[in-house]
Amino acid sequence: MRPLLLLDFDGPLNPHRAEQAPPGYQPREVVEGEKTWRVLINPRHGAELAALAGRFDLVWATSWEHGANRLLSPLLGLPSDLPTILWPDRTSVRRGSWKTPYVADWVGGRPFAWVDDEVGEAENVRFPAAHQLIRPVDARVGLTDADFAALRAWAAGKSFAG
Repeated sequence: MRPLLLLDFDGPLNPHRAEQAPPGYQPREVVEGEKTWRVLINPRHGAELAALAGRFDLVWATSWEHGANRLLSPLLGLPSDLPTILWPDRTSVRRGSWKTPYVADWVGGRPFAWVDDEVGEAENVRFPAAHQLIRPVDARVGLTDADFAALRAWAAGKSFAG
């Protein structure tokens, strides 16, 4: 069974807390109807994610929900039909990410890696270490070469049996 790669957008793929565009990132506008969002995109990330799709099943785990396929996938050159985790409630939780209970339900017992700027120790405690990689990402920097290397190494070092 292939592991899932859960992708947050704001933070990992759009370093929205950066004071200026980090190296490799380009400002872009995402427009839908009368709404416009300004994001920072690193064109290399699309190629990196496409390569990781050979080892992982990519899944949007972003508050953009289905908008990620419609609006963000084209910016990154990703398929526009990636599975998407939906968030029925976005209430803050005491420890960890508000997404964690929904991620737990969605992944079931399937192995996964999760890149997000709001994950950390609480998620490492919640999920069994043998079948998950929680990768916190600095929202001022976004995904780095080290993050992609860690994802490749984690997938290569695991044997995922169904």
